[in-house]
Amino acid sequence: MATILAVGLLLCAALTVPTAGTASAEASAGRADTTKYLGVFRQTSPAEIPSGTESRYGATPASVLWFDSWATGNAFDAAGARDLWEQGVMMHYTWEPWNTELSATDPDQIHLQDIIDGEWDSYIKARGAEFASVGAPIMVRWGHEFNGDWYPWGIVNNNSDPDLYIKAYRHVHDLVVAAGATNVQWIWCFNNGSTPDASFNDPARSYPGDAYVDWVGIDGYNWGHGPSWDPDGDHWTSFESMFTGAYAKARAIAPTRPVMIGEIGSSEDGGDKAQWINDMSADLRSGRYPDLKMTVYFDQDKEEKWSGTSSPAAQAAFTSWVSQPYMQGTGKELAEVAAQYSEKTKPPRRPANP
Repeated sequence: MATILAVGLLLCAALTVPTAGTASAEASAGRADTTKYLGVFRQTSPAEIPSGTESRYGATPASVLWFDSWATGNAFDAAGARDLWEQGVMMHYTWEPWNTELSATDPDQIHLQDIIDGEWDSYIKARGAEFASVGAPIMVRWGHEFNGDWYPWGIVNNNSDPDLYIKAYRHVHDLVVAAGATNVQWIWCFNNGSTPDASFNDPARSYPGDAYVDWVGIDGYNWGHGPSWDPDGDHWTSFESMFTGAYAKARAIAPTRPVMIGEIGSSEDGGDKAQWINDMSADLRSGRYPDLKMTVYFDQDKEEKWSGTSSPAAQAAFTSWVSQPYMQGTGKELAEVAAQYSEKTKPPRRPANP
């Protein structure tokens, strides 16, 4: 089952930061429902992301994003996650079930059926025990962008059968919880557009259920002009065009779960990136996305110049965005959001019989 209630207990536990639960609850009580939270990924040690974000933009993120793939066999950096929490920053761990040395369709790649059949159980249990050892809330985003064709866990690469994804997701979740990791908040995350756009690939058909999901995530990028996968194409897209439909889908699939943008970035190529960031900020504070609580920016130049420092104008716009009052949510407050949604959806208590 989803673990948001246990996280609430952890916030008050002496194993974490003394009085943090009380202080965080008092701070949250003073926050408006319009508060949003900043997440950041940068290709460096997660421990360096908060200070790096402060030096670049004058802001401390509520969460930092990190990636790891199963075939590395790496242990989870529990000490690093604990250190971040002590700084008031929540770890967001994207846990990818694949071998990055192989193509998505390689026969030796990890497939959903392998996970269902238990071939990775010992690995999953070991990571679950490490998650539990943090003793503080963390986010785990497993098997993201499953409605694309670029990852081996994608529905299209697994017999076009969304039931396999659901079974694998639940299997991983249940083993992690059984290992004691009730401090994990689980993110189920789809891409803002499906590839291919087919009925079997509708994200709604791959939803594991509210008992397995604490957050609904959406990923989307403004690729600009001439990305590597379509060199002659113009894919410059506004934030609103990228996310309005996907946000509506997220609310329809899981109306009692908060929404996050799990990854977002804009290219410089094909338009005015600084204005794009300004427009994104205006859209986020417009009130049209009340349940979109966190935006995780991919602050790294990779396939495109995604970073907020890709130009002086982009950096000025990014700095302005993250300094807005509505973007000042803290990591300790972020950790309570999912539980607050759960509390809102509980049926009212019946009065005691006289």
